[in-house]
Amino acid sequence: MKMPVKRFIPYLKPVLPRFVLGLLMGVLAALFNAVWLPACNIIFSIVLHDGSDSQPLGATYDFLGIDLNFAQILHLDPSAKVGLMGVIIAASFIPLMLLINGLLDYLNKYLLAWVGNKMLQDVRNDVFAAVLRQSPAFFSGTKAGELIQTVLNQSSVAQRNAVQYVQFMTSNPLKILVILISLFSQHAFFTFMSLFIFPICLLPVIRLGKKVRKSGKKEEQMTGAMLTTMHESLIGIRLVKAYARENYEVRRFVEANASMSRNAIRWQRASEMVGPIVESVASIGIAAGLVYWWAMGLKSSEFIAVVLLLTRIYPPAKELSRVNLLLQKTRYAINCVVNVLDREPDIKDAQEAQALGRVKGEICFDNVCFSYAKPDGRKLEKPALDSVQLRLEPGRFYALVGPSGAGKSTLFSLILRFYDPDSGVVRLDGHDLKKVTQQSLRENIGIVSQDTFLFHDTIRENIRYGRLDATDEEIEAAAQKAHAHEFIIKQDGGYDAVVGDAGCNLSGGQKQRISIARAVLRNAPILLLDEATSALDTETEKIIQDAIHELSEGRTVIAIAHRLSTILEADQIIVMAEGKVQAKGTHAELLASSSLYQKLAALQFQEV
Repeated sequence: MKMPVKRFIPYLKPVLPRFVLGLLMGVLAALFNAVWLPACNIIFSIVLHDGSDSQPLGATYDFLGIDLNFAQILHLDPSAKVGLMGVIIAASFIPLMLLINGLLDYLNKYLLAWVGNKMLQDVRNDVFAAVLRQSPAFFSGTKAGELIQTVLNQSSVAQRNAVQYVQFMTSNPLKILVILISLFSQHAFFTFMSLFIFPICLLPVIRLGKKVRKSGKKEEQMTGAMLTTMHESLIGIRLVKAYARENYEVRRFVEANASMSRNAIRWQRASEMVGPIVESVASIGIAAGLVYWWAMGLKSSEFIAVVLLLTRIYPPAKELSRVNLLLQKTRYAINCVVNVLDREPDIKDAQEAQALGRVKGEICFDNVCFSYAKPDGRKLEKPALDSVQLRLEPGRFYALVGPSGAGKSTLFSLILRFYDPDSGVVRLDGHDLKKVTQQSLRENIGIVSQDTFLFHDTIRENIRYGRLDATDEEIEAAAQKAHAHEFIIKQDGGYDAVVGDAGCNLSGGQKQRISIARAVLRNAPILLLDEATSALDTETEKIIQDAIHELSEGRTVIAIAHRLSTILEADQIIVMAEGKVQAKGTHAELLASSSLYQKLAALQFQEV
């Protein structure tokens, strides 16, 4: 499975200057290692004078091919000896070099981290936008927890690991190369003796990489499963409580959490094991080099300088040894993110789609057929709509009735263009819905459904969702038309009262009236009522009916209703069964002509 890294180049372009600067700091930090050996040779030859009283100031030192004579530079007596102050000054260059090297490393990591977090911000925004662009068919086959995992966690893993990968692969190889050049130029055989065993380090790293190749991927997958369980449990908390399934949901969470932890520990164990293995194997080479140095009788000051520089190889070497393990998680995370980013919505605007203005509200179904798809993409054999021919005139009230599965809700979905018909055309004011923008279409439609959804926000903001630029006065006016103002002002906080998660602080009737107020504020010429009163008591239903009556004036209203009593005054009742329009007419006409409608009426009104 390849990593589509090129897909992230557009996100890099806006931050390219800082990215280049960060890489430059890494290169400078790597090149700075060339200073270490000659500088340490000078410092240790001054401080560690191998039995003599002190090193004379007139001594000449080789520094990167340049002969340095401090007596000449400082205009001092060449025969003078270096005293305590001179030793302190010489020794102080070690922390100074560490400070400079540390500052360059810090700037390298900080700048690349800044770039990574800026890219993560943009990637997350686009991934979330890509998720919301998908059609309802996508969400019906995808778990919300997995989408949350992709937007929040997978994008973060991809960013974090990608930044580390860039750091590891730009600065570290150069650091190692600069150090090796310095060492081989001064003490080639000792360096060879110290490093000849180093390739053996790669063997356990490769073996560990094979063992945990799938662990990183499984860890991310189980994180998604855990988020899915948690999301579903919280969304369906009333059902969980009603069926006393708390322990069952906890067990589901515990199983997913345990599996995620096992894979995380396996991956972390392999990752952390690399460091000790590299150091342990490398120390054998240092021991061999140490024996060689003793046998050759070389200076101790040079030995300390060489060993100090040699040990600076191991941190970048350890980081490079973890690259293979790092890539396992990175590859999976990046592919998850890119799959969402590049997924084409099932429903999208045509290339030259036109924006609708405010429509009159005439809706036509011209020989429309539609079947839902299975999870594998194949269409179901039984159509949800079969050759539907229907014309709904603007400004009139239409009711859809029929048994479950008759196709009523599917008509709504096609009007909203959640789906496109398999054949036939749906038109609004003569415009084929496929040739208009989805936003302009839906701006002309208000909807009130049985399953009212409210955001965990204030009553005011939930109503304002109907029209985001509405003033507080317009919101209150909409609430009054929806017969919601009376109960709202009695709430603790009034319009600023928080409704709770999914509106849990309100009754069903109160939530429904807020939903109606939202639709009033939208002021759309088409109103869809999806069984808006079926779950309410008689008194509340009367209030809702009055609110809907006010809302319906001057609009094309299409209502799905199981209670025929709520749609007796409809201009036309459309009877549906098995995806077809069986009959059309008023209540009285259908009682005289439609056997299916007679059956439905008899069940509700006890008519024979």
